Amino acid sequence: MFEACKRMPNLFVAYRVSRMVTKELLVHLGCDVTTASSRDECLHVVSQDHKVVCMDAGMPDGFEAAVRLHEKFTKRHERPLIVALTGNTDKVTKENCMRVGMDGVILKPVSVDKMRSVLSELLEHRVLFEAM
Repeated sequence: MFEACKRMPNLFVAYRVSRMVTKELLVHLGCDVTTASSRDECLHVVSQDHKVVCMDAGMPDGFEAAVRLHEKFTKRHERPLIVALTGNTDKVTKENCMRVGMDGVILKPVSVDKMRSVLSELLEHRVLFEAM
């Protein structure tokens, strides 16, 4: 089992297929995974127990959800890390993610090895923006 995932709840908000694939990757790594299908559900469900919130940067309300998570968790050490999953390699996507306070961007496609590496880096340094 991947050490960083032991008893580490994660919340993944994405389009239906992306959410299912991402969840399976993380379950394979031994993570406890919670899913949500909308911004409102995400904001209602996510708690201090969650370590990472991953959102599909293509979701219409994904950026708004990141802003609202910052409002919900006013102290950085209480807030889960917020990470965008995206297939877009353009500079604008990365800038938008940074503008709303996301802690990182993970480029698709994501394999088990890549997810393991990215989570390790993210949890160790609390920030990760893949080269775009």
